[in-house]
Amino acid sequence: MSKMVILVSMSLQMPTPVVPEPTAVPSLRWGIFGTGWISEEFATSTATYTAQQIITVASRTPGKAAQFAQDFGIPESDESYESLVRRDDIDAVYIATRPGDHLEHALIAINAGKHVLIEKPVAMTPEDAASIFKAARNAGVFAMEAMWNRYLPQASVVRQLIEQGALGTPELMLVDFCQDQTADPRKWDPSHGTIMFDMGIYPVSFALEFLGYPTQIRAMGQLHSNGTEAEATVLLNFESGARAIFTLSGLTHAPHHATIAGSEGIVEYLTPFVVPSGVSFIPTGFNQPATTWRDEFEPRGHQGLSYEATVFAQYVGENLTESPLHPHEQSIQALKIVREIVSQLGVTYLNDSQCETLSYHHTTHLIL
Repeated sequence: MSKMVILVSMSLQMPTPVVPEPTAVPSLRWGIFGTGWISEEFATSTATYTAQQIITVASRTPGKAAQFAQDFGIPESDESYESLVRRDDIDAVYIATRPGDHLEHALIAINAGKHVLIEKPVAMTPEDAASIFKAARNAGVFAMEAMWNRYLPQASVVRQLIEQGALGTPELMLVDFCQDQTADPRKWDPSHGTIMFDMGIYPVSFALEFLGYPTQIRAMGQLHSNGTEAEATVLLNFESGARAIFTLSGLTHAPHHATIAGSEGIVEYLTPFVVPSGVSFIPTGFNQPATTWRDEFEPRGHQGLSYEATVFAQYVGENLTESPLHPHEQSIQALKIVREIVSQLGVTYLNDSQCETLSYHHTTHLIL
């Protein structure tokens, strides 16, 4: 499916985003684990913008699944995750439970032969993520982290610009992701995924996609009174000489910016960069004209989760074991980077076994 290209300047012909047509992929039968707000967005976006079928939902809180099914037009509900995966009419499971429970819940679905789309972060440790992906490969099912921004139309535009050489050599990435989360107790609870794991995973994944795995990490910031991270400024260095700098805050809201600067040009995402928005290309130099592609079509906001559901079904239909746009190894690497960042910030929730797996913990910022 192609979207119209809207040009603000004619200095460059912007690529047309390439996203799969919803009706051109298999119509999978889905079950949902969890009834939180992200499950609500997934259910409504999938029903509205895809050919996917949500058959049932499950929760471990009595009555929640039945109410969720009624509220969102889902035909059935199950009182346990185990009963959901025993059903023969389910092909795939969307796992939107607490990140600290993802390993357990993913294995329930995988061991029953179901494909799994797991909300980000895919797990709370790289070891748990590796266990999930190994189990999926052994079971012959498709597993994907729900890093949905990789499947948005603007992501396709940026990848094409880089592949065409419009940016030249990528040199610097700048990302600001600041959002006041002080009223949400889940963001300060390690079992739910703290600020760095919930929000910081976006810029980390962004850097991995376009710059690769860093050779050096430096982080500074401040902690919440409960010992979890509250704000951070992070510098990543890469073997190519490229750098990534991002600022993250759970205390204050600010525009969500993302920029990739290369030797020949600059890509600047329209704000907020994590939802359907658009991108501008600016040639290198002072006060150069911008060429902008704006995504002015449906879906909007978190309804953009529908893109990942359609792509997921496409990959299942192609008998893939992992997403070519987001390989398993990058999901694992992202958690390694996040864990090093929070350890440098001095968080109190990392246990000894987690710290021991970091060969550079408290000694050097080099990733070996």
